[in-house]
Amino acid sequence: MVSVDDELLISIRPTFADAIFNGSKSVEVRRKIPPIKLGARLWIYVTKPVGEVRGIARVTEIVEGDPAEVWLACGSRTGLTRTHFDQYFDGSRTAYGLVLEEVAVGHPVSMQALKALRAGFHPPQVITRLTASEAEALHEHLFLG
Repeated sequence: MVSVDDELLISIRPTFADAIFNGSKSVEVRRKIPPIKLGARLWIYVTKPVGEVRGIARVTEIVEGDPAEVWLACGSRTGLTRTHFDQYFDGSRTAYGLVLEEVAVGHPVSMQALKALRAGFHPPQVITRLTASEAEALHEHLFLG
């Protein structure tokens, strides 16, 4: 997959982030997402009680459809049971499956370091874009720090 200049920070619960990092989950599901380019890098912010950026992954495919279609295409790779998947998408007409590859885990980047990168940093509810300089600084912290 070719690298694309699209850097995004995504919040993921600790259990699901761990599953991504250990390879047992390769599709992150969402009810809504902003426009994302294929090849975008997702910087994974592990939500509280962890509260750190711990790794990255590349978005190589986006599966979009009604929840039943996305389950058929991605269900076994979501880290969810069918019951939990259906509960998450209850009332939603559209589901998105972000297929993740090139997952890498680095040195954790603390909330304090994140606030130094972006004044008033708050973890995103869904996904937020990063500037090239923010992504470069995260890369240095995660992999060179």
